[in-house]
Amino acid sequence: MRVGVVGCGRMGRERVRAAAAAGVDAFMLFDEDRRRAERLATECKGARCFAESSVMFEHHPDVIFVCTPPCCRGPVEECAIKQGIPFFVEKPIAVSAHQARTILASLDQTGVMNAVGYMNRYRNSIWHARRMLQSRQVIGITAHWVGKKYAVPWWCVREQSGGPFNEQATHMTDLLRYLVGELEVLHASARTQDRIETTVAATFRLFQGGLAVILYSCEAKDKDILISIETPEGTLDLRGWDLELARNTIDGSYPEAESCPIFEKETAAFLRAAEGGDKSLILSDFAESYKTQVVMDSVSKIVQPGNATKESSLIGRFK
Repeated sequence: MRVGVVGCGRMGRERVRAAAAAGVDAFMLFDEDRRRAERLATECKGARCFAESSVMFEHHPDVIFVCTPPCCRGPVEECAIKQGIPFFVEKPIAVSAHQARTILASLDQTGVMNAVGYMNRYRNSIWHARRMLQSRQVIGITAHWVGKKYAVPWWCVREQSGGPFNEQATHMTDLLRYLVGELEVLHASARTQDRIETTVAATFRLFQGGLAVILYSCEAKDKDILISIETPEGTLDLRGWDLELARNTIDGSYPEAESCPIFEKETAAFLRAAEGGDKSLILSDFAESYKTQVVMDSVSKIVQPGNATKESSLIGRFK
């Protein structure tokens, strides 16, 4: 299998390493900073760097990984769709849902296989919790994702990432959607630094009628992540970056330990799906991720400067 990677920063490197662990030994690399692509090429055998992503497509990769900043999304995906090449996009799919609509429409017409990098959906702990919750009422969820700013220049620039909340808290919003269903945005507030929302608290109504609260911040020194889910029968706590099931007072059951790193697990699932045509192996595709982006947009519209008075009127329900 010939794997193309567009964007050779941190996530491009992660996907190359994960694909190599799955047995891939032919890589096509492109980055606007050619030196970054060349450095990555030294880490894997069978790698070739290209001066333009369009030239890469002329060499017919079997799959494409799109690992660029959110503001750059669109052109690579469109090329992949036109050529019928399965592609994988890192989350979030765009700066906003509006930016992603053209790709969504093209996929509706063509059905090209695709996946999006919400890797937490592939964790054993999340599968275990989701199965337990499907037959239970959820009273409420309290969740937080707290950490520090990423040291990349585009991350805190709203026009390039959508802001830290859009780029990182999307993981938590997507997890809540995956675990308990669709969300209705009720209220949100934010604290800003240099006109960017660095701490956000948002309240949601769950599809089943319960409530959820997400606290996000990139103002901390260390990462701390927790999802606490309350049901009439008991509580589930998912903690840490690996979202380990740390407490289960519902029935005391726990999932099997992971057999490999999560990026390897997620990447291998996409490669198997692309090779064998089994879309059921993909737990988050572009259409599903678009729904997450719409929820993120609804919160962002409330908390961005100038929108504070619109909190009560901006409600997004997605069924």
